[in-house]
Amino acid sequence: MEVQSKKVNASPTKGFFIYMLTRDIDVRPAIVELIDNSIDGAKKIRKNKEYKGLFIKINMSQDRFIIEDNCGGIDIETAQKYAFQFGRSSDRESDSSGYFTGIFGIGMKRALFKLGKKFEVISKTSTEYFDLKVDVDDWINKPEWEFEFDKVETGMNNDETGTKIVVEKLNADIVSKFESELFINSLIDYIQKYRTVEAENGLDIEVNNIAVDYGKEKLLKSKDIQPYEKQIIDDSGKITIIAGITNKGEPNKAGWYIYCNGRLVVYADKTELTGWGIENRAFHYSLAEFRGYVYFESQNLLELPWNTTKTGIDTSNRLYVIARQSMSEAMKQVIKVIDEAKRKHDVSNLDELDFVKKAGKTELNHSTIANISENKDFNITEVEPEIPMVRISFSKPLNEVERVKENMGERTNKAVGEKLFEYYCEMEGI
Repeated sequence: MEVQSKKVNASPTKGFFIYMLTRDIDVRPAIVELIDNSIDGAKKIRKNKEYKGLFIKINMSQDRFIIEDNCGGIDIETAQKYAFQFGRSSDRESDSSGYFTGIFGIGMKRALFKLGKKFEVISKTSTEYFDLKVDVDDWINKPEWEFEFDKVETGMNNDETGTKIVVEKLNADIVSKFESELFINSLIDYIQKYRTVEAENGLDIEVNNIAVDYGKEKLLKSKDIQPYEKQIIDDSGKITIIAGITNKGEPNKAGWYIYCNGRLVVYADKTELTGWGIENRAFHYSLAEFRGYVYFESQNLLELPWNTTKTGIDTSNRLYVIARQSMSEAMKQVIKVIDEAKRKHDVSNLDELDFVKKAGKTELNHSTIANISENKDFNITEVEPEIPMVRISFSKPLNEVERVKENMGERTNKAVGEKLFEYYCEMEGI
């Protein structure tokens, strides 16, 4: 008997597709994917990267999740052809006006499926409006993969623009998270870490009416202290590397920070990923002042070294391989200076030193980064040339030492010993 058809069904089932799409991403980076969509909208309407007046508001409860913004909205053509398509279309042209973050075309859909079984997307541009509602359980049982607008309007004259997404019928594990104050705080902390660049330029983000507060990281810079700065221009994109020291020795914040098109992908890394224990020695708390920043920028998103969830680095990526050589160079310079400064002055924290206290602090933001015009080695001129030092140690009765401290107005045994030594040299004229 002859087989009537030679075709073999290889199409995915929707349920399995959703399971595979959402299984390997935590809810916090999933929510940040939705924030990224709003930020990309902000970049399109504010090409000067000044975002004052723009906002992203997130509200969540055991019943629903809502994210809304005033960042320009999604036009109908983009919604029909690209925004809800599963995967980035090969015929979608890159927007040369800025560096965006939507790489594979799955971020928003993955986040919505991760959160719940029912969602609504309402968007308004200056001339258009649409409302799209999806019941995931109903959609799964239909053969078609398309969604359908509930309402569409064109030819409008809207003063206010933006997008609002409402997710209901939340998944059980999501409900338990949204009921937890601990999770809400961890989400705020996560957003603070991973979405700082735009906030520095005025974009407001709120979670359950709590404004996300951004503390800018600062590197010491003065005539004595110059951070390492290097910029590499490649056909695939641009790499900017900045490394130096802070005046606060916080081991949990020490390490490398890696950004792709403004999205923080790696936070305070101190592992072999960024060269610790390979090109340089393993991280130790004595290097708590070290900070390194790598900024990858490209209009071709596939050239950037991030993974599909934007939570890690592809170490085989060409741009990352190029950057690693300069990162290693920067580490060697900064680590050497930290070691020499602490050994020379016999301190455990650099913030004890006068030349560190007097140094200015360079805030890290994109305007600073974009102005780097030449490569600069890291240097602290104050610690060169190194003077051989020895330690003097002796013991005296505690009550006598305390009386001397009080009389001198000093708080530490080290300071008492130094003053006694200086006093002897002065009195003896040596």
